[in-house]
Amino acid sequence: MNNTNATLTASSASDSWLDILEPLRRTALDRGADDAVIISVSDVIVDPRVRFKCMIPKCHMSGNCIHCPPHGYSIKEVKDIVSGYDWGVFFRVKVKSSIIAAKGIHKAIQSSVIDKKGNAMNLGAHYILVYTIVKVIEKHARESGYTTHGFAAGDCHDLFCLLQPVCQDLMTSKGCRNPGLSSYSMESCGMDVYTMAARAGWDQYPIGGSCEPDSVPQGSLMGLVFVRRDDK
Repeated sequence: MNNTNATLTASSASDSWLDILEPLRRTALDRGADDAVIISVSDVIVDPRVRFKCMIPKCHMSGNCIHCPPHGYSIKEVKDIVSGYDWGVFFRVKVKSSIIAAKGIHKAIQSSVIDKKGNAMNLGAHYILVYTIVKVIEKHARESGYTTHGFAAGDCHDLFCLLQPVCQDLMTSKGCRNPGLSSYSMESCGMDVYTMAARAGWDQYPIGGSCEPDSVPQGSLMGLVFVRRDDK
């Protein structure tokens, strides 16, 4: 699923679709996204290698959250979900390099220990913003009578259940503690976020555990919400 044209143009969709999608795109911006574009589902890139990166080398949340690999949707399920929609609102939230690449931030996240400068909390707030935007777009789309499915960034356990020892939905029969907030991330579902962002015209900078703030201009967190009209 890929295409070199990641942005919807007036010539590629009917006016009725643009009337539906543009308010949702504006919602993303109004709620705090720095950029937002409308993309066709044909522009969504699903690659199993992205999902494997959650497991090799193993992320600290791999296997510990119901939304994180090896749990969650399979690549086939993701492709089936994507193919069931028409368009999507793809957005990003920028994060200062002094926060997302702060010294010790990687260790703080892995150990669930808040660093003294508060960078982990600040970064967490940016992730929560992504989840919030996804849920607000979903809500607006449903209220307008459309079917929708959103994907956020990172893992929801560190954000909403940090003080809980386990993911309740994974380890018990009680279900998710925060069903109105939790969500799968794009990357956990094998979506090639970097390539999709590059095709949207957004600069991307890989940030690993040893990255220094001076080595990258900024970081980005991204989300995607699909929308379908059931009378198509």
